[in-house]
Amino acid sequence: MHDTFGFLVALISILFFAKIFGEIALKFGQSAIIGELLAGVVIGPSVLGLINVNINETSVLTSILTSLAELGAIILLFEVGLSTNIKEFLKAGGWAATVAVVGVVAPYFLGYFVFLCFGFTSTQAIFAGAILTATSVGITARVFKDLNRLETKEAKIVLGAAVIDDVIGLVILAVVLKLVQGGKVTPGMVASISGTAILFLALSVAAGVLIAPSLFNLVSKMKQSHAVFVMGIVFCFIISALSTKIGFDPIIGAFIAGLVLSTIKQKEEIKRDVKPIYAFFVPIFFVLMGTKVDISTFNPFVVANREILVLMAILFIVAFVGKAISGFVVFKKDVNKLLIGISMVPRGEVGLIFATAGLENNAFREKEYSALVMVIILTTFIAPIMLKYLMTEQKNS
Repeated sequence: MHDTFGFLVALISILFFAKIFGEIALKFGQSAIIGELLAGVVIGPSVLGLINVNINETSVLTSILTSLAELGAIILLFEVGLSTNIKEFLKAGGWAATVAVVGVVAPYFLGYFVFLCFGFTSTQAIFAGAILTATSVGITARVFKDLNRLETKEAKIVLGAAVIDDVIGLVILAVVLKLVQGGKVTPGMVASISGTAILFLALSVAAGVLIAPSLFNLVSKMKQSHAVFVMGIVFCFIISALSTKIGFDPIIGAFIAGLVLSTIKQKEEIKRDVKPIYAFFVPIFFVLMGTKVDISTFNPFVVANREILVLMAILFIVAFVGKAISGFVVFKKDVNKLLIGISMVPRGEVGLIFATAGLENNAFREKEYSALVMVIILTTFIAPIMLKYLMTEQKNS
């Protein structure tokens, strides 16, 4: 009973504050994401303490809330995939690949040299650089969706770049973990990881496009209510689960599933039915992101914080610039290059996964880990604000 009570109180707090702060954010002309992230800060351990989800904890409540948040991220990217025109998405592939490569290489080397300049070991510097390569497509996708901008050229380039970024990030993380654990990195290992990831993406899209239309034509003949929607979600979960087996974040699988189902004639029915569960689960993801912020770290009057704040400030600059410049390699006159670059800035849950892997493998102490987590959180907060402004300006021009 105690666990059930605690779970329900946590869920009430998350959903109630998400809607209240989301509404306040909208009143001030910002995206609801900002309100949901701030709601997480307020109800998190650093303010009210209503929710305390520590990534290193193994409690039942933490596990359940984390799973709900992950489910929210999966549903978010599934819906984004459904709303994407797959033909137009594939057309953006060349520019998306260019943005992804620059968006990985630039922050990696910048982060690497910053850590070396602060006197850290080369292994720590390599891991720090790897963390800064991450991009959270969930944050950016939500802003594009909220502003009805998913059909723009910028959105297609960014979503494509985020998928490619995840492939590159998967390879980098595997290599870095091998180095930290004292293993041997070989060209064959790198080629194997890369090949498996690319093959999975290609087969998922190809098989889905060939099989999904016939499958869902059969499902649509079922007499049970919402059968098409339920089978659509099942399809999403299958691809998401398979993506985790090769080391991908499940949200990439969810996006691919949505992309595939965007080609079937029942897609509007699925999109309509997914809205209620979207409204329930997706805010949980963003609120829990906000609960990871420890505002006491920003207090410069605490002597122990000053070194972390300096490291954090410099890392934030290189993390921001390293991704922002990636948009300027798109040599097309009809796209907003800054908008593309800023869209790649949020690290979100992907960056946190990388940072946690570094801590668990003793690549960092708590101090460096805290600085990196705060950089991840700051990029997650600032990007939606800037994207909202840039998209609004573009729409009005």
